[in-house]
Amino acid sequence: MNWFLLILGIILLLLTIKGIAFLEKKKTTKSLSNEIKQNSLMVPLVIVLMFLITFIPYQIWNLFGNPVGWEILYIFGFSGVITIVLCFWFYGYQIEHKSTNEKWRY
Repeated sequence: MNWFLLILGIILLLLTIKGIAFLEKKKTTKSLSNEIKQNSLMVPLVIVLMFLITFIPYQIWNLFGNPVGWEILYIFGFSGVITIVLCFWFYGYQIEHKSTNEKWRY
């Protein structure tokens, strides 16, 4: 069950980042009301993203058998750093991928 939750969390993390990148690229500064509307759509996604950034290291800690002591620091530190690096890398990839698609569209 822990493996399933970890895989589900990673997939949901990637989908959430993809949604945030989509909304970021879709941003238009035509009016203040449109910008407020788009930012209000991003808030739930960011809340889910923050939950998943903390949930994935917790699931990895569960998979290691709930150790106590210094192992907690190593497990949470390493898996937290890897999760955040994955977030930034995938977000950058999505933004770059969408911008290159827009260049070649016309």
